[in-house]
Formats: sequence, structure tokens, C-alpha cells
Amino acid sequence: MEEEKKEEEISQEELAKQWEEAISKQKEEEAKEVAEKPEGDQKEEVQEVKAQKPTGEDLSRILERIMDIPLNVEVVVGSAVIQIRDLLNMGPGSVFELDRETTEPVDIKVNGKLIAKGELVVVGERFGVRITEIYTEERKSVFRDTIQESLKK
Repeated sequence: MEEEKKEEEISQEELAKQWEEAISKQKEEEAKEVAEKPEGDQKEEVQEVKAQKPTGEDLSRILERIMDIPLNVEVVVGSAVIQIRDLLNMGPGSVFELDRETTEPVDIKVNGKLIAKGELVVVGERFGVRITEIYTEERKSVFRDTIQESLKK
């Protein structure tokens, strides 16, 4: 339980850092656009960019909003390549073989990107996944991509 809290705190700090980096990058791009405008317009807009630097409170509010963004999580147990003939012959009770053994880890994807490996578990009468390995860089890229998409909307 304490490890989960520490991981959440670390990831929130990491998210805040990534958010600050994204904002800085956006500010740099805005400054470049301003530099390309005629000289009379430059001074006003450069000052405006500097005045928009977010405070800690702003970042907290932004992070709160980000936490509510839904993500599509998939657990891939395996896959198979079958012919159309076989697919059309399938019906209730049909079985086809997947490309993985029962002991192999499953892939955990978020928004279509592989971010972790895990093992299937049964929780009550439902399936669950216990995460065994996390790919940190991929998780960061999913976060960045999700933030960028949500900012466009």
C-alpha cells in the first residue's frame, strides 16, 4: 500500500515535470512565431508570452484536470492468423489457438502503445492483470501524446 502511494507521488511529480517541459516547449514555439512577425508586433507578444508562465497553483489545477482524461487500456492475451474460410466456419464452441503459452506474460497497452507486461489473475469472478514490468519511456510518451491531444480539443 505504501509502495503504491510512493509510486503515485513519484508519478505525479514526474507528470508535473513533464507538464512544465511541455509548457516551456510551447512557449519557445510561440516566441519563434513572434520573432517571425513584423518588428512593431514583436514587443507586445513577447511580453505576453513571458507573463503567461504558470504558477504552482496553475500546475496543480491543470494536473487535476489531466487526471480525469480517460485512457483506453488493452490487455493482449495473444493473437492468431486465420483464413477467412476458418473464420466463416466458426460458431459457438469453436476454439482456435493463440500464439502464446499460458505461462507467458500478457501485453498491457494504453492508447495502443505497449507500456507494460503482466500476468492474468482471477479476482472474484472476473479477470484482472498483475503488472510485472513497466516500460517507463513508453508510459511517458503515452502521457505526452494524451496531453497534446487533449490540448487540441
